[in-house]
Order: sequence, then C-alpha cells, then structure tokens
Amino acid sequence: MGEDRGAWVVSGRVSHLSVVVVNFNSGAFLEATTTALLASLPPGSELIVVDNDSSDSSAAPLRDHDGIIFVQLERNVGFGAAANIGAARARNELIVFLNPDAFVPDGTLQRMAGYLAAHAESALCGALLLDFQGREQAGSRRYDPTLLRSWGKAVRSIVPTHIFPTFDRHDEPLPSMPVQVDAISGACMMVRRQVHQNIGGFDEGFFLHFEDLDYCRRARDAGWDVGFVPDAPVFHYQGASGLVTADRLLQHKHAGLARYLDKFGSEGKVSRAIRTLALAALKLAVGIAPWGFRLKNIRARRPATLVNDNELIKVGQMLSGTLPVVMLFGARSDLGDAFNARLSACGQNTVNVSRNPAGVRTPPGSITVHPDMLVRNRVGARLNVAGLVSVCPIWELPGYADFLTNPSFRKAPWVVLSSTSAVTKQESAERASQAVVSKLCAGEDGVVRMRSDAASWTTIVRPTLIYGGRRNRNINKIRQITTILRIKINIDFARGSRQPIHCDDIAEWATSLLLLGPVNQKEAIQDADQQARKHGTIISTRPIRVDVAGGEAVSFAEMVNRTQATACAGGIRLYCRRGVAKLLFSLAHWLPWFREVPGDFVSRLEQDFLFSSEEAIALQSQVFRRFYP
Repeated sequence: MGEDRGAWVVSGRVSHLSVVVVNFNSGAFLEATTTALLASLPPGSELIVVDNDSSDSSAAPLRDHDGIIFVQLERNVGFGAAANIGAARARNELIVFLNPDAFVPDGTLQRMAGYLAAHAESALCGALLLDFQGREQAGSRRYDPTLLRSWGKAVRSIVPTHIFPTFDRHDEPLPSMPVQVDAISGACMMVRRQVHQNIGGFDEGFFLHFEDLDYCRRARDAGWDVGFVPDAPVFHYQGASGLVTADRLLQHKHAGLARYLDKFGSEGKVSRAIRTLALAALKLAVGIAPWGFRLKNIRARRPATLVNDNELIKVGQMLSGTLPVVMLFGARSDLGDAFNARLSACGQNTVNVSRNPAGVRTPPGSITVHPDMLVRNRVGARLNVAGLVSVCPIWELPGYADFLTNPSFRKAPWVVLSSTSAVTKQESAERASQAVVSKLCAGEDGVVRMRSDAASWTTIVRPTLIYGGRRNRNINKIRQITTILRIKINIDFARGSRQPIHCDDIAEWATSLLLLGPVNQKEAIQDADQQARKHGTIISTRPIRVDVAGGEAVSFAEMVNRTQATACAGGIRLYCRRGVAKLLFSLAHWLPWFREVPGDFVSRLEQDFLFSSEEAIALQSQVFRRFYP
C-alpha cells in the first residue's frame, strides 16, 4: 500500500525527512527496508545508508542506487559513530534514525513528524516498537537507567518476576496519547537536526547499546523533552546482524551500562567503587545464567519455524500491512491446523492469534501473533485484513471488538464457528450446560453487533460433533483408553443419533466459502438491495447462521464401536448397561479430567441430535464424508 503523500503536510507545509540507516551484516533486511522507504517517503526526503564494514552482501544492491546516499566505512566504528556520520550528510530539519530490520507501516513517520510539529518543546520522539508477535519490545519507552533498575532488569530476564524495578516500561499500560518519557529506542527515533548538532550527536564512546539512552538524557539535560508516540508502530525484528555473537552482545551491553552510570552516576571514589562492584556482580550473575538472560533476549529472537531472512521479511511486511492477510483465531486446535494447511495451499497469508505461539503449526505463509497485539497494543496493529476465520470459543471473539470493528475491516468476509450445543443443550437442567448455551448465544450476539455495519458477508457456523486431528479430546480419548486397557465397552443402550463431522471437511467448506464467497447469498443481497433502493432504505449484510453436519447419521454406540475397532484388533469386550454407565459417570465426574462431562450425559446418549447442512451447502457446495474415526 502506498502512502498518501498529502498526509505529510503538517502545519501547512511538507515535512521533509532525512532517514539514516546504519547497516552491519543485516542480510536481506536492509534492501527490504530501504525499498519500502523509497516508495513511501515524501518528495525532498533523503535516505542515507551507512555501512559499518559489513562482511556479507547486504549493502551491495545499494552502493550505486540513485535514490540513496550511500556511505561505506572502512571499519566497524559502532552504531553511534556511524549514525553521526550519516546525520552529518543530512540536509532536512528532521532526522530519523532507523534500524535495517525495522518495518514501518503507513502513517508512522507522519504521526511522529506531526508530534514534533505540535510540540515545540520536544527534541525527539520514538515509535511504538513491536516484536514479530505483536508485543511491545522492552526498549520502546524507558526510564533513566540506575544501578538498581539495571539489577532489576537483569533479575527479570533470569527469573519471571515483577518485584524488582527496571528501566523498561513495556509492562506498563500503553498510553492512549503521546506522552513524555525519559528515553526511547534508537531503533526508530525522529530528532530535530539542530538539536542533534547542539548536543553533539551520539556519544561515540558507546559502541553498541545505551547510546540512545545517553542521547535522550543529554537532550533532556539541555532543556528538551522526549516524546513517545503510541499510535506510530514499528515492527522490529531485533537481531538482524547475524554475525554478532551472544557473548559479544552481552559485552557491549555491560560496557555501555558501565559508561552510562559513570557519566550520570554520583561522583566520588566510594560511589565509583560501589558501582564497579555491583556491575561486576551483575556481569557474573548474567554470565552464569545463560538459560535466562541469553535465551530470553538473544536466542529466542529467531523463531525456530522461520529459517531465512526472506521469510522474516515477509513476516514484517504482513505485520506492517504491506501484504493482505487472513486472520485465524483459535489456531492452536485441530480446526486451526486444518485451516492453516488449506489457506497456505491457496496462497493466502495467514495471521494466527494464540496465547501460545509456539504451539501453533505454521505452514509457509502463516505467522502467529500474541493477543496483546489486538488488545493491549491495538493502536499499533496495522494488519491489512482481507478475511477472518474464528474457530476459538465464540464468546472470546467480542473481547477483540475494539480491534475488529476498525472501519478498514468492514469489507473483509467473516466465517465464525459456534456450536450446535446452543440448540442441543437448551433444554438441559444442568447448570454447566445452561452456562455453555448462554456463552454461545452471547458470543453469537456479539458477532452480530460487531458486524452490524459491515460491507461484506458474515457466516456463523454451527457444527455438530467434531472429530479428526491430533488434539481431539472425544474420539482420541476413546481410542487411547482402548489401546492401553485393550478393553472394548459395548453401550448398546446409547441409540441416540449423531452426525460427527471431520475437521478437514469444515475447513474445506469454510475456506471455499471465505475465498470464493457464498453462492446464493450474493443473489439474496442483490434482491434485498433492489428492494432497499425501491423503499429508500440501506441494505445491511447482517450475519446468517447455518448448521454443518457430517455425511452420516450414526448412533453414539456405533461411534464408540468404530472408534474402538480402529484402536486394536482384539481385546476384551464388556457390556455396560444404562444403570451401570450412569453410576460410573457419576463417580468419574469427580475426577479432574471428567469434570467437563455434564451430569445428564448418559441420558443424552439416548437422544437424537440431527441437523441439516442444506443451508451451508447452498452457500458453498461440499460433500461431507461418512464417519471414519
């Protein structure tokens, strides 16, 4: 998506920028970042790339680029010194220092420029830095480092505790408006060129790390404020310089902290001696706990499922809104696996939402973000949502309402799964069953409210009993018990009919519906639109509800028999009558893993729960398979 050049007009004039990017072995990130910047910066802006004697080929495509001021250094002088060299080439009044692994969505630099235009007292401002899972990064906004806060940061990186203070503020609530802070990150900061010159630029005594904290401190000491702009997001990979080892990085951090505290700490021999001892102890503590600090802050930066820079670059482009995506809620499930596979096969870029990103199977073109991105950090979310699939409990979806009701998503079609339990458990006297019905109905009503003014269609899908996949708790539990005990239980009294549906069939049908659109609903909308125009009203594409069921109706007893037959060929067969089953389930209900089973479970086994898929098939044709566990 190209940026609106007119949006750069601030206070009646265009804000020209000089963007300085310092590169050191950043691989393909550098070209991806600079290409995006060249396409989005307003006329009159400059892009300055300073290469810190990289040994990879990252800078090669830019050396002779007409739109780039390229500076090649003969040795690695460190970030601050290289940034100063780039800033010395800048001609515009606003300088942006940007890391080569930072992806800048549309509007971010405009908002930062607008902030400085509106706040003459501010020398510089920083962006909201988000990682590749949508969580705010530690350096996004900060307090001034002190010895106590530095110890607290180290302890927090080793032990998951919030008892000790730290100079990072990412765990604090995200402000709704720009605010003044002590310090921001050099990964993306915008500064007035005159201020940069007046304070002497970056202190080149810092080789890597803490130079941005020192910079902000000196700007404030000179009488200026430092701003943080929360609605100016930047997605920062943090760690693109692949040849910087973990040990070397820790050495730079320790040296930077020591220099910072010496500059701004208390004077006197005693104070210096205390700092020296405390820093030595801190270095020792971090050094003997590699599983904490190093694992959390260095090794975990590159997700195991992402194997090269090109894939990571695509992630940054998806998060920053450059590429359209399909959102998938409830991805860590059998249905999530099935949807991910089909969407990937259809060439779709999928953004999964999960509190446990590591537990999501992500095929090519699929990434996972933390819910924080859509709730806590939603002002920074810049996803270009082309469609939405939800297989999470439907009552959880309204919790994302502030994000999902964004006007830019009105044209995106939705497929949202609910459950036929909203019908089958209505007459149950069990409190747990009634609670499920209430939550399902509340969730469906919430979806209807969120889509009340949508410009595209929404389908709420109520599937019957779902099976298939590796996580299924119903069929897989029966199979597991049969395999271990080699006992097959015959429950002939359970004659109630079911229509179990395979998760792959749901995903196949719903993916076709999402990508191709509903067949008959288009005609219905056209007819309704004609009627609306005739009566002078506005057509509303309100959500519709459909049931989906498997291609075969079988008794519950037959379901169990077929499942047990796939678990083992032999085994002992036991016959269980209704009374015995009721007693056993009453006793089992007290066990932790059986507490979800309702008290009227046995009586429900004799009831028919049958549904028709005709309305679903009318929207998008599909043949649902027979029951094969």
